[in-house]
Amino acid sequence: MKTILLGISALLLLAVIVGWNTYKSYRPTPPDLEMIVDKQTVEVKAATYSLRKWGRAAAADANTDPALFVRETPPIKVGRNDSINMQFEHSPVSVTCYLWDMETGGLAYKSLDGLPLDLAQLKVSSGDYAMEIRAKWEVGYALYNTRIQVNEE
Repeated sequence: MKTILLGISALLLLAVIVGWNTYKSYRPTPPDLEMIVDKQTVEVKAATYSLRKWGRAAAADANTDPALFVRETPPIKVGRNDSINMQFEHSPVSVTCYLWDMETGGLAYKSLDGLPLDLAQLKVSSGDYAMEIRAKWEVGYALYNTRIQVNEE
C-alpha cells in the first residue's frame, strides 16, 4: 500500500513539474493565415501582434510601412473579379484589410471588410498593392502583410 502511495505521489509531483515548465515556457503566437485565390493557397505570417493567453503575453512590432515590408515578396496574382478567401487557424472576431500602393507607398483602399474579400464589389482597380490584414481576437490582435497584384481579366 505504501509503495502505491509513493508511486502516485511521484507521478503527481512529476505532472506538476512538467506542467509548470510547460506553462513557464509558453508564449502565445498569432494564428496561421492562409489566403486562397482561384484555388491558389498562400500562407501569410503575422508581422506585428500583441497577444495574451493563460496569463502570458507576447508582442512583436515590425514598425515599417507595409509597402516597404513586402517589397521583396513575390505578389499573389488576382483578377479584378476574384474573391480573396482568408482562413485563420482560429476565427477572429473581426478582420479589416488595407491596400497600399507599391509605387507611392500611399494608402489606396482603407477599411475593406468582408470575408471573402470581393474585389469586384469593392471596386479595386488594377495595380500592385501591399495588403495589410488586421485581425482581432478576444486575446489580442495580429497584422499580416502580403503583396497582391490585381490584373484586368
